[in-house]
Amino acid sequence: MPGFSYYEPVIIVTLLNVTITLGLYITALSGQLSMATAAIAGVAGYVSAVLTVKFGWPFAPAILVAVVVCALLGAFLALITIRMRDFLLKLTTLAFGEALSVLAFNWDYIGGANSFTGLQLFTTLPMCIAAAVFAFYVAWRFDGSRLGFAARAVRDDPLAAIAMGVSLPKLRIITFALGSLIVGLGGALQAHFVLLVTPSDLGFFVSINYIIFLLFGGLQTIWGPVLGAAVLTALPEMLRFADNYRLIIYGLIIVLVVLLRPEGLLTRRATGQKQNPQAVKWANNPQ
Repeated sequence: MPGFSYYEPVIIVTLLNVTITLGLYITALSGQLSMATAAIAGVAGYVSAVLTVKFGWPFAPAILVAVVVCALLGAFLALITIRMRDFLLKLTTLAFGEALSVLAFNWDYIGGANSFTGLQLFTTLPMCIAAAVFAFYVAWRFDGSRLGFAARAVRDDPLAAIAMGVSLPKLRIITFALGSLIVGLGGALQAHFVLLVTPSDLGFFVSINYIIFLLFGGLQTIWGPVLGAAVLTALPEMLRFADNYRLIIYGLIIVLVVLLRPEGLLTRRATGQKQNPQAVKWANNPQ
């Protein structure tokens, strides 16, 4: 039976995916399902890698600068998409991520197409646990705050939320900046675990993984991204007994969840007073 050293990398990757997916959850609270999650995580990886390798910075200050850069990047992305909804917003974030990927591919200073290498292994299991706990705490506190309730109101019905006095620009900038900060934390730790950063890490096909984690677990509750990232990261390892069929089984599980639980495995219970069954029955059939 494999020892702990075999499972440790799987646990670390799972915790990093949980951290990044929680950042995406915060961003999506106000209706911004970003397609540039991998790009923001990749920027954090490049920033921390350049600071530690080329400038000899300690790891902690390098991560701090990386997450601040990602927060500013998220705020900028929110500013340029404030008036956009649904398809246009997603398309803009996708284009933004692909533009960063092309930039990284052609920038020789950060390795270009050959990737940025030479990173030291700073990321450890306790660090990843601390990052996941921090991300969960931030998301939990924000989720239950007045800003969190206002953000969900904007997500569900922007016009009604604005009519009630909610500031849509303010909320979207806050959620995108805060979510990007969490994503950047996971991205910086990830770069110093895999020990290289490649331009393809910033692309859409990496971002779609985090979107699947979020939608699989459920977008309506904080436990959704945790469950989705944990299950779908560990599932391929758990299915190794199926050999060549494990990816087929993995895909079928995702398809079944999408068909049978379109809102994700976990959903949010309605807040407020408990409904009276007789009143609901009368409302549905007043005659």
